[in-house]
Amino acid sequence: MNIVSPEFPCLHGIIFEQEYHVKNDRVPISKFAQDLDEFFGKIPKDKRYHIELRTEAYWINPVFDVLKKHGVGLVFSHWTWLPPLRKQLAKAGMEFFSAGNQAIIRLITPLRMSYEESYAKAFPFNNMVPGMLDPEMIEDVAKIVNEAQKDRVQVSLIINNRAGGNAPTIAEKIVERLHTEKQAGLF
Repeated sequence: MNIVSPEFPCLHGIIFEQEYHVKNDRVPISKFAQDLDEFFGKIPKDKRYHIELRTEAYWINPVFDVLKKHGVGLVFSHWTWLPPLRKQLAKAGMEFFSAGNQAIIRLITPLRMSYEESYAKAFPFNNMVPGMLDPEMIEDVAKIVNEAQKDRVQVSLIINNRAGGNAPTIAEKIVERLHTEKQAGLF
């Protein structure tokens, strides 16, 4: 059975995670783009594909061209070794590449903080941790949502407790920010 077939309309997004490559392990951009083109050319076509590029060096036009060709969306990730979300959106030319008019935002860890450190600080995940949540992350999520709304792109948001201590509270802060911006007529 093919899970990416239209028989499963409740499946909204499929994320392919590209692990972080340290500088010495990075594939040349042309080879990386070619490999992505081959991969997405071989698997069944689907408008719900997204890729999480965890290596900033791969956030570049030859790679974006392949994603656009195949209608594969970028996952905007607030994660250890990536730039802030607003810079990711700017690198993508303020575009959403998903053929399904979708965007995915993942709030995983504070920038420049390892998984282990963020887990240790956030555990037991029942409260926000003072100083752990980056207020710009909330602003950046609102910016992406506002841009997506202009383009009639549906946004899915995945929030990890390690992004600030407590995912439900982070979600509340994002909703408050979006509500404030809507009241101010920003979208």
